[in-house]
Amino acid sequence: MTALLYTWNPKLWHWNDQQDAIYRVNNNKLYDTEWSCGNRKHIEIGDLFFLMRVGVEPKGIIGCGYVSSQPYLLPHWDLKKASEGKFSLRTDSLFKALSDKPIFSLSYLQNNYPTYDWTPRSGGASIPEAIATELFSIVQQNKKFDFLPATQEEIRFYSEGKVKEVTLKTYDRNTLARQVCIEHHGYNCAVCNFNFESVYGSLGTNYIEVHHLKQLADIGEEYQIDPINDLRPVCSNCHRMLHKECPPFSIEELQKKLNNHQIKTGELVS
Repeated sequence: MTALLYTWNPKLWHWNDQQDAIYRVNNNKLYDTEWSCGNRKHIEIGDLFFLMRVGVEPKGIIGCGYVSSQPYLLPHWDLKKASEGKFSLRTDSLFKALSDKPIFSLSYLQNNYPTYDWTPRSGGASIPEAIATELFSIVQQNKKFDFLPATQEEIRFYSEGKVKEVTLKTYDRNTLARQVCIEHHGYNCAVCNFNFESVYGSLGTNYIEVHHLKQLADIGEEYQIDPINDLRPVCSNCHRMLHKECPPFSIEELQKKLNNHQIKTGELVS
């Protein structure tokens, strides 16, 4: 088993759609995103990765999954470095387990595997096979993460089937597009202005879904998504209502229906 340790430091990079990612993974939906692999170039499709939260407590492994592409260059994840024209190596990473709290705390890892460096300066370090096998087995036995191990052939088949052309300017249905959308539009629903954190407190912090104004299935070909103009943050209820008909309602159409209903029921507050 070839396994890699990827890292995430919230002090250095804000993972805008992390809560949506956790929701997707925990509900057997695909969450496939690019992740920095440091300077490591020899990575194969089907390799296993573990994601280590560093820099901020609680530290530890918060996710794992399969590498679904070979390394490729993208503008650096650090915006300052990207503005200087610098690049970083990434791989597509298909998450199969993901959690807010560490699945394995840093102290657990250091106590049980003291010879391995669990806080490297960059991601992409190899994890000894014996350690990776044991950790993966523990994740598999955790009822919270219900998934079957995939073979390299299955991951390669998935990878080759993705409708995606990676270029420096291409946005598609991935975390980069959602990141830019949320950074611009925020976490309030574009239809009803609902905010998860306002209602659910810390449980709803930084959670929102993202709606495609242009349906990819209707376009029938690959195109360059403009995350600011083509995507909108929406709450779960409005997202379902937008897709209640085919083609989906526009944001404005659903807002009108919502306002008309509130006027009829006396719920609209001016």
